[in-house]
Amino acid sequence: MSNQKNGLSRREFLKNGAFAAAAVGMLPALQKDIKKEEPKVDPSKILNYHPDMRYRRLGNTDIYLSVISLGGIGIDKSVLLYGIDKGVNCVHTSDRYNGGNSIKMLGEVMKTKRDKVYIALKDTFENIDDNLKILNTNHVDIVMFNRHSESGVLDPQVFEDFAKYKKEGKAMYAGLTSHDNVKACVAAGIQCGKYALIQPTLNQNAFDSMQTELQQAAEKGVGIMGMKTGQGIRDLNMEIANLKKLLGNPGIVTVSRVLKSFEHLDAYIKAAKETLSASEDMSLYRYARLNRSNTCMMCGTCEAACPENVRISSVLRSKDYYADQLGEQEMAAETYREAMAGRGMPDSCADCGKCESACPNGIAIVDRLNRASRFFEGRLT
Repeated sequence: MSNQKNGLSRREFLKNGAFAAAAVGMLPALQKDIKKEEPKVDPSKILNYHPDMRYRRLGNTDIYLSVISLGGIGIDKSVLLYGIDKGVNCVHTSDRYNGGNSIKMLGEVMKTKRDKVYIALKDTFENIDDNLKILNTNHVDIVMFNRHSESGVLDPQVFEDFAKYKKEGKAMYAGLTSHDNVKACVAAGIQCGKYALIQPTLNQNAFDSMQTELQQAAEKGVGIMGMKTGQGIRDLNMEIANLKKLLGNPGIVTVSRVLKSFEHLDAYIKAAKETLSASEDMSLYRYARLNRSNTCMMCGTCEAACPENVRISSVLRSKDYYADQLGEQEMAAETYREAMAGRGMPDSCADCGKCESACPNGIAIVDRLNRASRFFEGRLT
């Protein structure tokens, strides 16, 4: 699909996206009014429509997702129910989150709310039927294939599995989620045309590096669900401003977040309908500059340079994000355990510094690996 046919030139895309530092100080001139940006849609076509919520079409499909999605590791039942009442219509889950408790809680909610939400299920299961039973449903709307390399994204087995699920009526659409080599995985997922929804890490560093892929997604009718968008952000005002910036980009359909209070969710719902101001954009820019060397965007560059094949981004994610920022110790330990059982262990790090030389954000990787190793020592059984 060409830019002309889609009515979305690169210049227009970057205007709507408020592209990184280039847009700082120019937002009033560059951003379109939200009401003009998106065509009006008959509310009857939107699942669980609420006038206070904002919705976007999922790529080339005929469904509309709330721009705020709930789910993840530490999802709270009361907040989920509140969110559904406020028009949230998409929930992301996995049988690995919170030791399996997250999906069980969602299943309880689905006993009465299944007709109000789209379920995006990560394919960490051994048998989809077991997960469907837990979720109290006969199908999920999107199966999110969890792949972290271009070859994994394009693996024919993925498409065979999805074709089977779809034929059996157990899934409507195929999705992709990725934590490693994110930029390359997203590009491969968009270009192959097999995925309706792609869920990449979109923290500040990752978002600024992925403008080309976001434009391609918009042009090709592939929906983007941003995850870990608050990674490295510990200030609520910056978090809210960052949401506005993300949703100012037409390539992003929805942002998936763990929100643990009614007030937090209300702040997100309010911000979703607001335009990022020039002062907020400047503050975000400064915040990103100050925190650039603290936030891994999971691009995989360091791992490609590592002679010991250490799964660097997974180790950093387990300690810095899951353990320190979210306080999800069980998920942190599980992620660290998986990293150790994969292509290499942090203990095998030779302190050669090749990873740090390759890192585009100047992260002190060796020190961070050593901190993670000390932190998890004795915690793993």
